[in-house]
Amino acid sequence: MAVRTIAELEDRLDNALAWRRIELQTIKSQIRAAYKNSAHSPLTRALARSGVALLYAHWEGYVKESCQAYVDYVAKRRLKVGELNDGLLKVVLDQLNRRSVSGDESAMTALMDAIRTPDNARARIPRDTIVDTKSNLRSTVLSDILKCIGFDPAEFLTKNNLIDKTLCDGRNAIAHGRDYYPNPDEFDSLHDEVMSMLTEIRATIILHAQEQRYRRTFQ
Repeated sequence: MAVRTIAELEDRLDNALAWRRIELQTIKSQIRAAYKNSAHSPLTRALARSGVALLYAHWEGYVKESCQAYVDYVAKRRLKVGELNDGLLKVVLDQLNRRSVSGDESAMTALMDAIRTPDNARARIPRDTIVDTKSNLRSTVLSDILKCIGFDPAEFLTKNNLIDKTLCDGRNAIAHGRDYYPNPDEFDSLHDEVMSMLTEIRATIILHAQEQRYRRTFQ
């Protein structure tokens, strides 16, 4: 679905978050109930392990879907090269440079136009490649994505250990068959932190769209 307006962007982000919130709240409740019934039963362990894997899936899935929606929205603005913020400008120029080095004459022409007349040259944002979670959304990968679209990743730096050690390493341990599962308190805490980060991602995207922060700021 095309994202042409801020209202459509909000709907896209809210719909993507709503079903994830319901699913995660459901598994959270099931883990708590199973633990009360039998703290170390196979069912309790299976639910807890599944919960961690599901938390990671929604973490990566929502970041990818929401950031992609933002990129699609910005692409619809049909901006000129000279209008882009630094992050988006670097992405556009880097893509043109790589294509021109590979022998793409049209990319070379577009690169020359971008350099000579940035206020007239159309910015062609690489919509299909700019949001790459690498199937392992650690803090460094998140930072790279946010920088590419012109966001400041600083507000998420305090969550590096949570993202890398608790969430990603936990998911990888489960995916690789190791004997790891959190107790309900640990899962509840991780659940709440992940939901908080997803909500923050949503708020950041909407703010940038509303304030047109995809545009270059002049000092």
